[in-house]
Amino acid sequence: MQLDLSHSWTFGIRWSPSGNTLAYAGHDSMIYFVEEIGPSPSAQSVAFRDLPLRDVLFLSERMVIGVGYDCNPMVFTADERGLWSFLRFLDERKQTSNAKYDSQLSGTFGKLYGQSKSGSNESNESSRIRAHDNCITSVVPLKKTRDATVTTFTTAGLDGKVVTWDLQKQQDLMEYLQG
Repeated sequence: MQLDLSHSWTFGIRWSPSGNTLAYAGHDSMIYFVEEIGPSPSAQSVAFRDLPLRDVLFLSERMVIGVGYDCNPMVFTADERGLWSFLRFLDERKQTSNAKYDSQLSGTFGKLYGQSKSGSNESNESSRIRAHDNCITSVVPLKKTRDATVTTFTTAGLDGKVVTWDLQKQQDLMEYLQG
């Protein structure tokens, strides 16, 4: 079977736990969801303003994690009618005022891009700290519940990091997965 829906390179193809929905990422900053595979499949595409994805993972029938060039896992959800949309970035943490200063390398990069540490401690408090510093290339389930809902997964990136994500610590997502 051939699906010509994305008109771009395709990455990260995964089936939902039930096998009823196929999700894949396009190199055009879109994620595609295909249901009712057959002669006339039902397809949806969700465009987002961020960098393209490299891999996807169904956490449940209604929630997908997409990872890629933005270095931050993206959460996509389907509503009651089955319409998919971007929910939020998974790694949305705020930097505290007690946070350590950047490493010399980060400071050097900041200088190259015209950013300075001096006099900007206040504005830096609201910037995001990410688990990955480079493209995330894969996402793999680590722990599932009896109903095949993924509650813990790992991501690996070009930065050499393997990060474990525990959704038990993401209360809003756990409520969505359970509800």
